[in-house]
Amino acid sequence: MMRTLEVDRLLEAPGHRPARREVRLSMADGRIAAIDETGGDTPNGRIALPAMVNAHDHGYGIRPLALGGSDDALECWIASLSRVTVEPRLEAAVAFGRMALAGIGATVHCHNSLVADDLESEAIGVARAAADVGIRVAFSCPVRDRNPWVYGDQHALLPHLPAADREAIEATLGDGTPAHHLVDQVEAVAAAHESELFQVQYGPIGPQWCRDATLERIAEASAVNDRRVHMHLLESRRQREWLDATYRQGIVRFLDDIGLLSPRLTVAHGVHLTDEECALVAERGVTVAVNTACNLRLRSGVAPVGRFMRHGLRFGLGLDGCAHDDDQDYFRDLRLAWRMHNGTGLEPALPPARLFDAACRHGFRCIDGSDDYGEIVPGARADLVVLDYAAMTEDFLTPEHDEVDIVLTRATSHHVRDLLVAGRWVVGNGVLIGLDLADAEREFMDRARRVAALDAEKAARHQLRREAVRTYYAGARHLASSATQPDNCRTDCGDRQS
Repeated sequence: MMRTLEVDRLLEAPGHRPARREVRLSMADGRIAAIDETGGDTPNGRIALPAMVNAHDHGYGIRPLALGGSDDALECWIASLSRVTVEPRLEAAVAFGRMALAGIGATVHCHNSLVADDLESEAIGVARAAADVGIRVAFSCPVRDRNPWVYGDQHALLPHLPAADREAIEATLGDGTPAHHLVDQVEAVAAAHESELFQVQYGPIGPQWCRDATLERIAEASAVNDRRVHMHLLESRRQREWLDATYRQGIVRFLDDIGLLSPRLTVAHGVHLTDEECALVAERGVTVAVNTACNLRLRSGVAPVGRFMRHGLRFGLGLDGCAHDDDQDYFRDLRLAWRMHNGTGLEPALPPARLFDAACRHGFRCIDGSDDYGEIVPGARADLVVLDYAAMTEDFLTPEHDEVDIVLTRATSHHVRDLLVAGRWVVGNGVLIGLDLADAEREFMDRARRVAALDAEKAARHQLRREAVRTYYAGARHLASSATQPDNCRTDCGDRQS
């Protein structure tokens, strides 16, 4: 079926080429079939560009602040989150719907399992939500089998907890069996649900949260099955310290030794990667998902994007569920990343072309590993976001301006008029087409409030755990004990990620 879209302006390769004027895009079989000039007969004040890619996210239906997760140091923030168990399909639908309205056509969904051993049934719900909304989703299957509460000796945290909470925490400390069954679930999920718009990936949450044997198994499975891997890496200073104390050759060298560094791997954050590590990661073809706002909010630091570029290390951009204004507005966070990493010199350190490469081309590598996204030309995927350019320029005195400057300086979610994915309208005239988002949000929040009311003291317990974790790390005992003390836990011990 042929579909057409007419716009006043087209940024076919944002930052690389100037905008084209008065064009008609024809689309068939999910691809751009042709781009023709219209002669300006039907001006509509719209500008089209490639749909944005959210290279790292967790699909929160309830934003973390509403769960008690006020901005804090990462580890304290994780401990403070009071998760509410609601149907995965409904939560994912709400999260994906919000992303679509923000102009996001594809996202890496680092799934937060409610029950780790029930991943296959949860994947059914997430896949259905992705289909209902219509965006591309890379489903990262979570694997975690160590350090459920802190990095290092878990028992060292117990003295900092209220007596009533110690027993509950201690009950999560098991025999430390590697979570091989979780790794094996990934292929079952892929066989049942994988499609052009729903990719499945291995999701070791991070090296501090996965046993060595588990990481080795994932590296082997990724190579055998040619499946992508998505994991957190060196997000916070405390992770850097614990990993340095635990892996004498360095965590990045260890990951390389076991074969995990490859073009199939995306690492989220990479805030504390050194020059030497960036060079190795770049040489192996790894992609980094940069999460500027989240790293600022959780005091993790600023990713060394300049260092990434010097070493030719590809990077995408993610929201990580913690956008700067707590609103999942991709264009606001794109603007923040641009300004944070653009340097102080006379020439831009992060020119628009490189910024949009991160937002589109390299971000899409995190989805399926391909390197042909981010340019609207015949034969390309018909994934586009259409913005209200007239609204962004209504106060301008002259008509001629650089369209990229306008988008980077003024665009927000409120300007998103249409989103097309694989040539199909996901958002039309500012309205989500496949899902009544307002109804879904109401249903989701009603269920969440009923669940929360059953344990009204849960949030208070998590705040006490936040302070216990803060005290634990302030004592730096985790470094002295990290290499020798067991860090055992059952595979269902934690569902919190960042």
